[in-house]
Amino acid sequence: MKTLDTWPHFEGSIEDICRAFPSPLAALAQGKVPALVLRNVYKPSHCSSLIERFYEKGLLYNPHELDHPHRVDIGTSFGTHRLDREVFFSHSSQTSKLFSTLFEGYDDPIQAMYDTLTQLATDKEVKTAREPDGQLYGPAIFRAYYAGLGHGPHYDSVAKRTKAFDYQVSRFEHQFSGVLCFQNSEGTGENGAPFLYNCPWDVAVQEQLNKEKFHQYIVKEQIERVLIDMEPGDLYFFFSENIHEVPPVIGESPRIVLAIFFAMSLDDDEIYVWA
Repeated sequence: MKTLDTWPHFEGSIEDICRAFPSPLAALAQGKVPALVLRNVYKPSHCSSLIERFYEKGLLYNPHELDHPHRVDIGTSFGTHRLDREVFFSHSSQTSKLFSTLFEGYDDPIQAMYDTLTQLATDKEVKTAREPDGQLYGPAIFRAYYAGLGHGPHYDSVAKRTKAFDYQVSRFEHQFSGVLCFQNSEGTGENGAPFLYNCPWDVAVQEQLNKEKFHQYIVKEQIERVLIDMEPGDLYFFFSENIHEVPPVIGESPRIVLAIFFAMSLDDDEIYVWA
């Protein structure tokens, strides 16, 4: 499948990004740029050390010890737990407790993501998503993709896809995602590396997704896509309402990332972050 170069991501410092796009998040939502990439936001040595800690604590598994690999989430997935509010918020509380000690001795990677987002959000306040009664969502999530695992073409939106209107995060106009690379899978190219498509979700696109003919559709329509090539410690933000995918991982080394969703409206002074 051809990757066109007419829709390149933007890479640089916070200052570079803000000079190029006075409202960086609005630029993502408007499709002016597929992703904002910041290198070395987090120390690669801390990535590898924390991964060792995850194995020591049994939070990750050795693929040689299981016949059927599965994705591992360290944190609370809204999509997985949202149907039972009590379970969701209980799980979120446990996640916050885990994260309060998990990074001891190292820089806090979640704080690094929130701090970077705050600088890109200009005049908005970035905070962990919450309900009116004060219950907090999970602030972020580690995801480990083992051999054969990835995400097919999809989009993410609490309001448009999940339709979870009983949660506060559905009130916002635009939804985004941030991904901090902790470990790459082996090899290069279409091997656990994310692709972003210049293709916002709509009913016609959904029909192609339902028929599993999205890849044929984008070739026919000459829709641009971009590969986001990351190294440990690199961070990127993108508009999650555009179609995106992660091809299956190949090899014994799992792809490990720290990920967040966040949402905003132009007329709202808050940005809510969750996992």
